[in-house]
Amino acid sequence: MTNLQEQHWEKLFAFLTTEGQSMYGIWTVYSPAKEIIKSSQGIRNLRPNADKTVITHTNQFPSPDGTTLEKQWQIHKETCNQPDGLLHPADPSKRALALVDYGSSTWLTRKLESGSSFSVELFLKHQDWNTSIGSIYTENGDLEKILHLREHLNSFPDSRTSEEITSLSGSWMGTKESITSDLKVSDPEEISEMILDPTNGKNETFHLPDSVVLNIPKKLPVGEEFEIVAGKLFAENEYKRLTAKYDDSGAFTLLISEVFRLQD
Repeated sequence: MTNLQEQHWEKLFAFLTTEGQSMYGIWTVYSPAKEIIKSSQGIRNLRPNADKTVITHTNQFPSPDGTTLEKQWQIHKETCNQPDGLLHPADPSKRALALVDYGSSTWLTRKLESGSSFSVELFLKHQDWNTSIGSIYTENGDLEKILHLREHLNSFPDSRTSEEITSLSGSWMGTKESITSDLKVSDPEEISEMILDPTNGKNETFHLPDSVVLNIPKKLPVGEEFEIVAGKLFAENEYKRLTAKYDDSGAFTLLISEVFRLQD
């Protein structure tokens, strides 16, 4: 196992203790027309064994009738820690990549394949909070639904959300770093300008509650580069954004993390 793979496993799981960690969330599914299809509670738990070589990932979905639906996977370091990211044990076509220690990460489809479904989930983390945005496409490449998770460590978040944002005023500066599909991490670089739609209108922009902005294709292009972008205003002076880039063959190439701060 290469040194890059070792470092990547650490980025994904070093923060865990043997007690594990539970994120309590409200999971909302939107249609491409931004109508709410479903909203429910979900709990994601990660629990490592003593030497952190096996991570048990459990999703629980409590129902009003008191029952709980549960799904569970075991992530084995020996088999899942691949040179191109973390293999999802329930779906080998997917990989997880992380940039900052449990700060910016994604589960994504490695390659857009004709006749196969495609999805990218981007995790934007801030203190005890996580916002996950899933862009889910049909086998024909049409946007099927958007998944928005508002998660908090050890307790469910308040059902109230902050407003949608359509613009950000003031002067914003940021830092950017990225990780390639073969786990090479760039040095941080400064960004002198903040643009809410970095695709300049190429993608559809969705303004979601809780100050989330999503820039994604309504239909995945074949034979062209494309990108999936999600950002969130976590505080009045801090905006975080993740971008998953794909090349013209449909292969994932780069995950970019940006953190912008409002200048005084």
